[in-house]
Amino acid sequence: MISHRFHTKALMLIIQIALLPICVAEELRPLSTDRPDTTESTHTVDAGHFQFEMEIGAWTRDGDNRDVSFGQLNSKIGLDHSTDLQVVTPFYTQVRNGEEGFGDLQVRLKRNLWGNDEGATSLAVMPFIQLPTSSGDLGSDKVGGGLIVPFAFDGPANWSCAVMGQLALEANADRDHHLVGLASATASHALTEQTAFFLELVSVHSAESGSDWEACFNTGMTWLVTPTWQLDGGIRIGLTGASADYSPFLGMSTKF
Repeated sequence: MISHRFHTKALMLIIQIALLPICVAEELRPLSTDRPDTTESTHTVDAGHFQFEMEIGAWTRDGDNRDVSFGQLNSKIGLDHSTDLQVVTPFYTQVRNGEEGFGDLQVRLKRNLWGNDEGATSLAVMPFIQLPTSSGDLGSDKVGGGLIVPFAFDGPANWSCAVMGQLALEANADRDHHLVGLASATASHALTEQTAFFLELVSVHSAESGSDWEACFNTGMTWLVTPTWQLDGGIRIGLTGASADYSPFLGMSTKF
């Protein structure tokens, strides 16, 4: 009798443990990621929860140059209902016949101003600092930083749209700081309940002397494997001479 009760309780415990991820997933907000497009999400991670977004790998061609990067990780933790803290870690980059190693670390704080849970529009602000942690010439040797402002809204015909502005202070090879402005616009549409595709335009202009305008077109797909796991892939295509020619990529995201 004792053995029967024990096995019954043990079975119930196993079932509860197995169902725990499903229960947790239902309590969380829908997974909203800053990747794979350049335009950042306006939504924050649920308070007390973690979210990890990784670019598993990207291969970039720019004329005769070939770059490979692996494991760029954005680690997030929800601080309260509308705020999360993020650390972006570029683990490994290799430039053909050039530098290889670690990139610059970026620390960001995202604050949603409205629309975090529902609504046709949402807005967030995200100040950030960039630390000179890179190997060789893979980044800057001085601290930089800036402000990112994404705005999302419901488009026609079930399209989800967003625009973003970013202003950053960066240092060049001579250790002089200059302003860099970025503007982007993205639109995504669901194909099925688990899959969607996106289209995006990105423009970058630097105030550094001698710099040229950069612009690119990005497109790709996302696959929501479970409510808290997502895979993505796509390609970034340069539209100006100063931009990299193209860069296919693969990524994944999860939260718990």
